[in-house]
Amino acid sequence: MKTSAGHTYPRHPLKFCGPLDVRHHYVGAPTISEVDEVREHRSITDHPFRRPVSARRLLKVAWSGEALTATEFMEKTGFTRATVLSACRELVEAGWFKKEADARAAGEYTKGRPALRHTFRPDAAFVVAGDADEDMFTVAVADLHGVERSRVALKVSSLRQAAQRRRTLKQLVEEALEAANVPAERVAAVTLGVPAPVDTRGSSPPPDGREHYWPTVNPDFASLFQDKGWAVRLDNDANLGALCESTDGAGVGVRSFATLLSAERFGAGIVVDGRLLRGARGGVGEMRILDMVMGVEAPHGLERRARWEMRQLDEKNQLVGELASIPPEKRDALAVFRAAERHDTTALEVVDALAERLARVVRLLSELLDLDRIIIAGAIAPSVGPLLQRTREILQREPTQRCAELFASQHGADIVLRGAITSAIIDVRKRALLEEE
Repeated sequence: MKTSAGHTYPRHPLKFCGPLDVRHHYVGAPTISEVDEVREHRSITDHPFRRPVSARRLLKVAWSGEALTATEFMEKTGFTRATVLSACRELVEAGWFKKEADARAAGEYTKGRPALRHTFRPDAAFVVAGDADEDMFTVAVADLHGVERSRVALKVSSLRQAAQRRRTLKQLVEEALEAANVPAERVAAVTLGVPAPVDTRGSSPPPDGREHYWPTVNPDFASLFQDKGWAVRLDNDANLGALCESTDGAGVGVRSFATLLSAERFGAGIVVDGRLLRGARGGVGEMRILDMVMGVEAPHGLERRARWEMRQLDEKNQLVGELASIPPEKRDALAVFRAAERHDTTALEVVDALAERLARVVRLLSELLDLDRIIIAGAIAPSVGPLLQRTREILQREPTQRCAELFASQHGADIVLRGAITSAIIDVRKRALLEEE
């Protein structure tokens, strides 16, 4: 088990003003246990309609974390001073705000009456996020600014039974909460990502012969925390990747783009005109259409295809140079891209084969959905520079055919987890501010 108990993963405060219209799959009523013994947090778990409009407006203004005086709140909201001060008192008592050092103590002015400042408390509540991949579970606990308080991970390749996977994920969540020193009643939302389509009930379609692992990777995770009364969102991993990119990545400000998870298989989180596409059963981004694309024939991802290309060369005794010196179990896409950067001839040949295939996928998505951008994401994304360069060269062979821009995600293997954190925070924010779904 890989554990980072108590370690903080600093991130910039998450932004919620991007183009993506987030329409999650919501499972269970948004009920959160009230904490009687911690008075300052009691109304965070109250029904949001109990909070006056003025308090919700101030909460929205202050959510980013900027310390504001009553005058600054008045300028941003148009409320009277009395209304602002009353709302600030309520939000302090509820645990959403804290009083900061006055402006004089902070060194911002030296004359006149010091002005009290209030700031949003990102530790007012916490969220739990999970990337429940087929081979690896990763769970994080984060505050409402997306700063991770703990993270735990465990390889689960050998766990194929539903009960085993459910029990293991639940245990990891408990370990992450313990490492973060966050009691269960302080959890305001949970989001889990799975490598399968997810419908509005949090279920994945039954196996159909080709996608036999869907029940394995989603063994009814939607009901996993019913005993705790947590609000749980279950979503496809590529959709969470698209959410991550739309708020903190190459999708910020882009109206139409696809985030293409590209390790063992292709999976796409597709945003068109600012809206994430899902479909009746959540299967829009499954990319099974690639079965019918000549030169692609399957939704196999770049990692899987790179291994296949090297095996083919090895069987023909054509695997030479740097790749031939690598033990077979370590011949992966990363090794190919690193060797290609050093102009290894065989590695460049593998990159050419991958680029020809990727170019067909890019053309398909570009023509079908009229996308502005395609973001290659996943653990291999930081190293795909040689592949993207070669793919762009192939696409330029047909200058009259418009294709989406190609970008590499900067989030690496964390993209699904970061998207899950963002999703959970959006859930808390919507219920706190009564924002529309």
